[in-house]
Amino acid sequence: MKTGQHLKIQAMGENVLGVRLKGDPKNPEPIHFRVVLPFGDVDIVRTTTNDYWIHARVNHQDDGDDPYRHFGKFTDARIDLTSEHTANVNTGDFAHPDMYHMAVRLSPTGE
Repeated sequence: MKTGQHLKIQAMGENVLGVRLKGDPKNPEPIHFRVVLPFGDVDIVRTTTNDYWIHARVNHQDDGDDPYRHFGKFTDARIDLTSEHTANVNTGDFAHPDMYHMAVRLSPTGE
């Protein structure tokens, strides 16, 4: 079986689609799993120790001369802690032991 062939898009709630990455060496998945946006992409990358990096990237004007390429920007970020209300948390709390969620907002530049 080809690596990742077993991965299937599935419903994960109302108006939610997803793929479950299990990190099972007996049923290998691709090292990179990418979702492409109109103005960037998000990658989930498995390390050799079965940790994961999550990368968010936006297209910059310096990336090339493709006239159909849409450009993006980072517009917001949020961290959630079990011990604090979201309004009392800032991105400087990234290493806080109560952190359970983070979000990064990507937006088109309008160009």
